[in-house]
Amino acid sequence: MSALFEPAKIGNIEVKNRFIRSATYFGLADENGFVGEPSVKLIKTLAQNEVGLIITGNAYVLKSGQRFPNANLIDTDDHIPGFKKMTQSVHEAEGRVVMQIGHNGVQSKLAAQSGEDYLAVSMTDKLPDFGRKPREMQEDDIANIIDAFGQAARRAREAGFDGVQIHGAHGYLVDQFLSPFTNKRTDRWGGSLKNRLRFVLEVTRAIKKEAGGDFPAMIKLGCKDYFDDGGGLTIEEGARTAKALEGEGICLVEISFGNMDPKLRKIFMGITSPEKEAVFLPEARAIRAVSSVPIALVTGMRSLPVMEELIGSGVTDFISLCRPLIREPDLIKRWKEGDTRPADCISCPDPSHAAPYGCFNLDENGKIVIFCRQLRRKGNPE
Repeated sequence: MSALFEPAKIGNIEVKNRFIRSATYFGLADENGFVGEPSVKLIKTLAQNEVGLIITGNAYVLKSGQRFPNANLIDTDDHIPGFKKMTQSVHEAEGRVVMQIGHNGVQSKLAAQSGEDYLAVSMTDKLPDFGRKPREMQEDDIANIIDAFGQAARRAREAGFDGVQIHGAHGYLVDQFLSPFTNKRTDRWGGSLKNRLRFVLEVTRAIKKEAGGDFPAMIKLGCKDYFDDGGGLTIEEGARTAKALEGEGICLVEISFGNMDPKLRKIFMGITSPEKEAVFLPEARAIRAVSSVPIALVTGMRSLPVMEELIGSGVTDFISLCRPLIREPDLIKRWKEGDTRPADCISCPDPSHAAPYGCFNLDENGKIVIFCRQLRRKGNPE
């Protein structure tokens, strides 16, 4: 049997194979951020189709961190019952599920436009234009958000999740503290990497305090900023961050990007050959060189031989997939049953430029809707 289908452990979670469903926003919550049957059905379907570990789309720890409409919230205990239905459905299918928790900081578009407290790590000349200016976080604001991460993890455990994943990538709040591109603070939260690291370390400690030291905590880490001039967070700093988080008990680092010039997003598109797969392989090698923390490699993997080579080389421990499972929710099951053709997904661009990928679109209200453009071209509305 391929090593990809061998069982493994992430912290104290036993998973049936090396495949992880990487998190993405799926826009199925109600207007108050509550989980409904569509969300439960989506996650249950993935569990029934042999995905080893499922990571849900970002659940916001506070409304001040909300970027998209119809996204999940985990800011009060009222959300626990709905999420219990989700975890129960996954466990009945012998799957494992982790909640991704996060705050978008200055990228919190919905919070900015709805009148919520709108916060920035620091005031820079690169702030987004969401109709009003944010205010710079004070010590009390930072403490409140750190506590909110801890409370969110406690709620996730009470709802039956197998762990949590901190969203520390894509230019969101954790990433905003880490990156010198967005963090211009001169106090204990900014300046040196040691200071910029402080926020995510305190978040991790709050999670362990509130949810228990045995509750698996993971991170999606923006281990590098991508700009033409090479500015921002370097991979050397990203690797040091991963090592520091390993020391705090983080049991899995999913490698992703931090801040990025939109023009460079083309590296994610048109995955049509094995040579274009494993986009973040150099970053994985840099982290593996300094840390023994388990790694999940995401972005661009489409063919089993490439994945088997990655696992066999030891550069990564798990393969994270997202868009291929939007295109083919039964992909892992198909592979397990012997149909080893590469994933159909090629990360096609959206020709309307409404969104960076063909599996995302925007409706008339600006809400992101997820679907597969390849399927639509074939006349299938699903």
